[in-house]
Amino acid sequence: MVVQDCALFDLVYPTVLVVPMTSDAKLAIPDLTVVLQPSSTNGCKKVSYLLPQNLTCVAKTRITTATDSCVTPAELQQLRQLVVLAIGGLT
Repeated sequence: MVVQDCALFDLVYPTVLVVPMTSDAKLAIPDLTVVLQPSSTNGCKKVSYLLPQNLTCVAKTRITTATDSCVTPAELQQLRQLVVLAIGGLT
């Protein structure tokens, strides 16, 4: 799942920020996880978990396809807040 806002970095920036997603609840830290219920909008077939504590960068050259799937504005806001929390931005 790519969570980078296109306005955040110049389009020539070589990487995008990515938060991994899993269907394995054992990998999710409850206080640091966005839970996605399956929907046609997000493309999930079963309950899935976004793991912002595993935020990483991926080279744009490694991204070969994109989907129309997306999270809700509320889920994106929660995810962004948890990324800030996970990297120590809130004290």
